Amino acid sequence: MRYLGRMEHVQAPSGIHGLQLAYLAGFAAMLWLLNQARRSFWLFSLLILPGTLCHELCHWLLGHLLGGRPTHFTILPRREGRGWVLGEVGLANLRWYNAFFIGLAPLLLLPLAYWLLLWRLGGNPRFGWPEAGVLFLLANLVFAAIPSRQDLKIAARSPIGWLLLAATLAWGWRRLNRPNPQPQHSAWLRTMTVETC
Repeated sequence: MRYLGRMEHVQAPSGIHGLQLAYLAGFAAMLWLLNQARRSFWLFSLLILPGTLCHELCHWLLGHLLGGRPTHFTILPRREGRGWVLGEVGLANLRWYNAFFIGLAPLLLLPLAYWLLLWRLGGNPRFGWPEAGVLFLLANLVFAAIPSRQDLKIAARSPIGWLLLAATLAWGWRRLNRPNPQPQHSAWLRTMTVETC
């Protein structure tokens, strides 16, 4: 390959533009506001209602798909002991082969939130009430994706989860301890000559 001209400065495109950065800051602010609303249970339960609906829908849908036989579904907050329950799905057939997946079903909301965020960042968002609604929905999806203590207890019953965790840790350990091969330059780089004018 020969170079027969002058080198020009080529500017690489930046990853995040100012408007996108402002959007991400708005998203972080919405997460912070929802977290601050935890101080008032009724305000928090009202604000997080769309997320609670999505969270419980994930349990309900995977319960149907994996034979968990959902018996009831509610998103009405209620007091239970010293705490509160925002929503609940009852299951009649929770077994070792489906408990892990049904318990951790709300994690499926994370890819949905990520897709929605990328879609809005790619579309040059314009700030206003519609975008505030999208930010509110994004924050709800992220909050709702976090499994509850009860969800984790249900998932921990299943040996499938422990096997997947062990396999993931073994794979990661193997990847970290594998020797890195020396980078090989491709053939065209080794034979390239550069001549200046």
